[in-house]
Amino acid sequence: MSGFKDDVDFSEKFANEFKNARNKIKKPNILVLGGTGAGKSSLVNATFGEALAGVGAGSPVTKGIEKYENELIRIFDSEGYESGEEAQKRYKEQVVDFVKTRAPQLDDQVHLAWYCISVANHRVFDIDIKTINEIVASKIPVAVIMTQVDQVSEDDSQTLIAVVKDKCPKVTVFEFSTDASVGLTVEPLITWAHNHLDESLKEGFISSTRSGIELKRKQSYTVIAQHVASAATIAASPIPFSDAPLLVGNQITMIARLASIWNMPSIKSLTAGGIFSQLIAQLGRSLAGNLIKFLPGGGSVVGAAINASIASAITGAVGYAVTEVCERVVEDDLNGVVKDIAEYFDSNLISELIKAKMKGG
Repeated sequence: MSGFKDDVDFSEKFANEFKNARNKIKKPNILVLGGTGAGKSSLVNATFGEALAGVGAGSPVTKGIEKYENELIRIFDSEGYESGEEAQKRYKEQVVDFVKTRAPQLDDQVHLAWYCISVANHRVFDIDIKTINEIVASKIPVAVIMTQVDQVSEDDSQTLIAVVKDKCPKVTVFEFSTDASVGLTVEPLITWAHNHLDESLKEGFISSTRSGIELKRKQSYTVIAQHVASAATIAASPIPFSDAPLLVGNQITMIARLASIWNMPSIKSLTAGGIFSQLIAQLGRSLAGNLIKFLPGGGSVVGAAINASIASAITGAVGYAVTEVCERVVEDDLNGVVKDIAEYFDSNLISELIKAKMKGG
């Protein structure tokens, strides 16, 4: 394999590997239900970001159900039910029929159902209980989300939760408020959803969420371990330092997969003018030109050869450093901190992080 010649090689490799990572993702299908004004849109926006709804108007799937999707997730949004026995009966029949008539293939099934109930209504309706239990009977994991909890007392909220748990014993109940001061976020729901998805759907789901930082970190560690093993294979026999691009290619692929997990394109500035690819090109050049300097002792390896243990250690350090940077970007984005992305992915800064990871084992 020939070495990388210039920044274009790094940039193109990153772009191709990022595309490959995205093409392998299987989209989870989540059905979101509840009455009119139950807070479904607020829940979806808090979990996946407003960009999901921003992809355009929902595509009608069947009467009363619209589909919103991006390259990571697919949301089936049910039309909220209005008051009146006939309207509520029609609503239940529509959503239950939708669940039961989905194709048997995994890609087409409803994988999770999120049922929103507004505690501001001060009651749980019979239609809610009946619909929830019929979906549960279809063997689909159901989470009930009690929304707008900041609008009632704690006692009132707990009373309604007790009703749901009594009438729907096979569901998990969560509380959610858009008021950050209440402290009821979507994090517990994200963890529940991740745990109830097929293994093949987990990466798409966790990448699609705005937060889920701990789960993103764990998924990143899995990817890093795979590339550490690949690095060891590449360097199973000592290789000349001149062949370092073999290792750098493995690391660029790893970085692309990590960027996909952390859903870096969700940060608008990353895609402006291809800046992220340019930054990766700079990082790739830095890795290729300074790989030996990352080693303890800075270039004291006999014969400037890279063996399996050194290759693994460097690759692991690169992965952990990039994960740390990605985490900083996402945390700042969640907290409304606006910074130039180049400040995060500065090659000198990442080089220092890599060295620190190497020294720290």
